Amino acid sequence: MISPNASERRAEALERRLARVRADEKKSAIETVMARRDRNEGNGALPELSITAEISAIGELLYGDRWTTGLALDLGVNPREVRRWKSGADQPEERDLRVARSIARRRAKAILHLVGPGD
Repeated sequence: MISPNASERRAEALERRLARVRADEKKSAIETVMARRDRNEGNGALPELSITAEISAIGELLYGDRWTTGLALDLGVNPREVRRWKSGADQPEERDLRVARSIARRRAKAILHLVGPGD
């Protein structure tokens, strides 16, 4: 039996990571977060998501289904980089998550100021 060389092992590992991401991506990040909330999972704290899942959820909530370019422009990164995060080929940095959270909080405050508090 011939053992695979290093580049073949790397390609196989990448394919496994991408397959896991594709399986997780069948549900949108918003659906995942809302389903956890609707099932009353957790203790009311913020949901524990990976950096990529949280950035995806923020992007979807702010920009809709085609969120990658809008979020990339606001983060000051290349849209291709955000698509790489989404595919699992690369990981966003903590700084990107902090900026995305800041943008989301600022927009949420503006919306609440416009529509007022809920029922």
